[in-house]
Amino acid sequence: MDLVIEVDGVGPIGLPVTPTQARRLCEVARPARYGLREQTILDANVRDTWEVPRERVTVDERRWHERLLPMLDALRAELGLPLHCELSAELHSMLVYEPGQFFQRHQDSEKADGMIGTLVVTLPSMFTGGELVIEQQGRKVTDPGSAQELSVVAFYSDCAHEVLPVTDGFRITLTYNLIAKGRTGPDATAFAGHPSVALLAEQLHEHFTTPRESGPARKLVCLLDHQYSQQGFGWDRLKGGDAARTGMLLAAAEFAGYDTSLALAEVEDSYEEDYTSYMLIHRQRWERVEDGWKCVESAEVEFDDGELTEPVPEDTASFPVSSCLPLAPDSDEIGELLSSTITLTWLIDRSGASGEPAAREIVEDSELCTGEPKSTLEPFASEIEGYMGNEGNTANFWYRRAATVIRPRQ
Repeated sequence: MDLVIEVDGVGPIGLPVTPTQARRLCEVARPARYGLREQTILDANVRDTWEVPRERVTVDERRWHERLLPMLDALRAELGLPLHCELSAELHSMLVYEPGQFFQRHQDSEKADGMIGTLVVTLPSMFTGGELVIEQQGRKVTDPGSAQELSVVAFYSDCAHEVLPVTDGFRITLTYNLIAKGRTGPDATAFAGHPSVALLAEQLHEHFTTPRESGPARKLVCLLDHQYSQQGFGWDRLKGGDAARTGMLLAAAEFAGYDTSLALAEVEDSYEEDYTSYMLIHRQRWERVEDGWKCVESAEVEFDDGELTEPVPEDTASFPVSSCLPLAPDSDEIGELLSSTITLTWLIDRSGASGEPAAREIVEDSELCTGEPKSTLEPFASEIEGYMGNEGNTANFWYRRAATVIRPRQ
């Protein structure tokens, strides 16, 4: 499979790419940056690679349609998108990794309306290291590239991924935003005759009619596998197996006479921890940004004649973005789970109307279908707090989850 690519200032790019041409690409490139709120950040500790400005790159449209466009149909099916969905790819950047360069573990942001994922086309060249590693729901896929052929990989935006350091040669890629148009929500009628629907309906009826000390169940919350932003969430924007699973639940709920909605939720897990005991940290809060973690609040412990005084806040504005949390959920310093709370934060009913719940709605353990465990997900915020006399030495992690919510009809 071949492409015709031309770069302003370099000329036509031969495939496989030679080391000489790769060096010339580096000469017309710039260090890759990333967005952090309103700022554009350059931090080689997080992302160390060359980016050729998109306006310099021209890919022959005829060859693209002949060679790569048919692959989008196969990718659409593998991503679990319906037949009537139109999947397209928009060029985002050309990246060149020379020896020692890398891209730390991160998740892609939704850079365009309808964007669901990323397509990475690695051009053939001689290099070692530089593997693209993608993780989703506890599964890991590694693409090492090829010396002779194009390598094509597609993944949803919520998949965590990284490029390991190149040890020799040059890794050159074209990255595309995958745009999905024409998607529709799950169709309950498509599952009406499925043998599992009647069984699911019976189980729903049992859930809502079984006597409990706290009274009848008010809802059943079934967590989905993928992560969604509020902007990219809806009946017609479910990813992969989430669409089929929700369609089955929708059919069973209608069969049993219950209402169904979609929801975004936040999960807060609180653990005992030992990290702050020897780091002299009073409190730190970290939040995920596009390419790492940013400390947004910090206060250090201060002593006066051996006595703990008021904590001293630090100016976090100049703190660099870190590739990882100082205290991760799987760290040795993390102890017993003290509490776990799930709160519904955003609802979408069957008509498509959306908004925040009238009040913070907590999900009880008896109302939860767990789905994928949280350990396979990435937190979006973390807070650690040192001992304060009667409490502290805790680490809190927040996760975003999506769910299908079933309730009795009012």
